[in-house]
Amino acid sequence: MDRFAAMNAFVRVVQAGTFTKAADTLGMPNATVTRLVQALEEDLRIKLLHRSTRSVRLTAEGAAYYERVVALLSDLTDIEASARQALASPEGRIRVEVAAALGTTVVLPALSEFYRDYPRVQVELGIGNRVVDIVADGIDCAVRIGEVTEQGLVARRVGEFKLCTCAAPSVLEAHGVPEVPPDLARWPTIGLGAGHGFRALPFRFANAQQVTDQELDHRLIVNDTVACVAAGVVGLGVMQAPTYAVQPWLASGKLVRVLDEWCTPGVPVSIVYAPNRYLSTKVRVFIDWTVGLFERLELLRRDTNGCEPMPHT
Repeated sequence: MDRFAAMNAFVRVVQAGTFTKAADTLGMPNATVTRLVQALEEDLRIKLLHRSTRSVRLTAEGAAYYERVVALLSDLTDIEASARQALASPEGRIRVEVAAALGTTVVLPALSEFYRDYPRVQVELGIGNRVVDIVADGIDCAVRIGEVTEQGLVARRVGEFKLCTCAAPSVLEAHGVPEVPPDLARWPTIGLGAGHGFRALPFRFANAQQVTDQELDHRLIVNDTVACVAAGVVGLGVMQAPTYAVQPWLASGKLVRVLDEWCTPGVPVSIVYAPNRYLSTKVRVFIDWTVGLFERLELLRRDTNGCEPMPHT
């Protein structure tokens, strides 16, 4: 038995005064309405209605039940209306964490599109390189770079990027152009540090034959991608940074690609959130918007064609 259908049929019979009129208002056969009310009485093990050939009237138990059911169905209608309204126009505050470079160069410039579609959602956007505890810190979702290793989180892969090895023209004029990754040991380089110890990540390269990590004695180590790019633009050395972060500088000529026949394996980007069975509408629309954003950006779209150099602008 569909309990809510039976309850609704019972209420309509009481309000209409007969099974026939109730069936007309519900658009159901008379026999179906009769069967629903009988099944409800059998399930409850009480008689709800006194029936005659011309009308029906409530029993004492039926009157008490009718009062509660009317209130319940009214509440259900309100809940469904609120859910539909929330889906059509989500509102409220959400907390989002994004890696610094992605937040600054990708998410923030596009947020006006999100607000255009969802003007009643307020976003608290944490931009940084720390890995937050999503559950403990009350974060609704986070955009993460690299493989997600935390247990108990939902991780939705939204894209990936390659690293670009590049330098300012002045660096190449002064030191020449490296031909193979080991040549970089003789060039001034900028490292990107990870963790509290500022240990620089190795430059990673790949070609058709091999993947190699190049450990370098950097003249400068920074712990932020935006700072790394800024240092490269002013000529402090050769650097390796995400393609999406350096593309404007490559297009302007302030940075030049080197070791072009070498590229890097893709670095995954995921959006992660706690495994709640029902995500709120405001969080769900932000997650869906983020997925769509990465799908539109060529330099962040998931690459299934292997390791290819980024095309020149």
